[in-house]
Amino acid sequence: MMDLRSGNVYWPDLLCNPPSYSCVEKNLECDVLIVGAGVSGACCAYELKNTGLNVILIEKERVAAGSTSANTGLLQFSSDQLLHQAIQAFGEKAAVEHYKRCCKTIVRLNNQIIPQLPINPDLVMRKSLFFASSEKDQKTIQLEYEALKKAKFNVQYADKREMTEWVPFTRPAALITTGDAEINPYKLTHGLISAAAHAGVKVFEQTEVTVKKASNKSVEFLTKSGYIIKAKKVIFAQGYEAQETKKEKDVVINRTYAIVTNPILDLSFWKEKIMIWETARPYFYARTTADKRIIIGGLDEQVMYLKKTDRKLEAKQVQLIKELEKWFPPLQNHIHAEYKWSGLFANTPDSLPVIGRYEQFPNSYFLLAYGGNGTVTSLLLSKLITRHIMGKKDDAFSFYLRARLYKN
Repeated sequence: MMDLRSGNVYWPDLLCNPPSYSCVEKNLECDVLIVGAGVSGACCAYELKNTGLNVILIEKERVAAGSTSANTGLLQFSSDQLLHQAIQAFGEKAAVEHYKRCCKTIVRLNNQIIPQLPINPDLVMRKSLFFASSEKDQKTIQLEYEALKKAKFNVQYADKREMTEWVPFTRPAALITTGDAEINPYKLTHGLISAAAHAGVKVFEQTEVTVKKASNKSVEFLTKSGYIIKAKKVIFAQGYEAQETKKEKDVVINRTYAIVTNPILDLSFWKEKIMIWETARPYFYARTTADKRIIIGGLDEQVMYLKKTDRKLEAKQVQLIKELEKWFPPLQNHIHAEYKWSGLFANTPDSLPVIGRYEQFPNSYFLLAYGGNGTVTSLLLSKLITRHIMGKKDDAFSFYLRARLYKN
């Protein structure tokens, strides 16, 4: 079993008495089975809730108990592969369309989905500040500015002086983008699943399954308690644990670190609580919370042994505090980590998400929202997979298929 996270995570403390669900206690059949009740599975359940299909969502532990609770909740249309880099990789049309899909997904979440949820996930629309970590990275900022501007995204270039209007530190240059957001990913996941359950999706927790038989007609699963679940279609939404069901070649598993500080009453030095990230790889990133804390994360490193317990958390916590104090001198000697954790995330060679289809898993979709923007791409891919299941095929679905990774 993967060690998806360690430490004490923040989000579950903000939702008292979250909804709970029973385990599977009889044989079941359905049109679509969703395996995994993190944010990816929750998005799938929500998208499928009004299709008229018989849908079942299962989770081997508790809803949102895995990587979702270690998610830092930054929703950005930009990704680890910057737009000008994506243009070089895929061409201008495909790269810009991907970025615009991500941008529209955040708008849809804010305007259409969240107003319908029974649990408020504390979404706040934010601007993002993306700064050059060093003098040599100023060119990266310039190239990204030109690409975003040409594609008609809302972006401003900020020099050293203009940057100090937003934060009390300077770097060679920065971009200010509009259209991002911060969210509580734990509440979002529970809200999406609650809405789906209310609409008729059957939800089960503490139900671990293995594939018993897969054919062109159906896929059968065996629960740990000995029951059979038979599905016409399956969506594997297991996050990084999907690597245990079907290992994807060239996917790299990394560990990231994050802390949440004590509440800070005066954040007036942080204009509009703009979200922050940088050009360095690995990079630091930061945001605020609804209860006036700061989340800072980073210090990513490749994981060689997935089941090995993380022993670096205390040292990483110290580094994150020091970085935050460098950015914000007014915080020096006034902050400490009240929550600290590490969590896994995965990256594809081109840093974009993947829809996996495999011959040995007929009638199945693997939603692999890999990269640093998993919540946004989970929403994006879940909608595309739902459309495909309903017979509505489009070019966007084809773009995210895993075959993209192996064209060369």
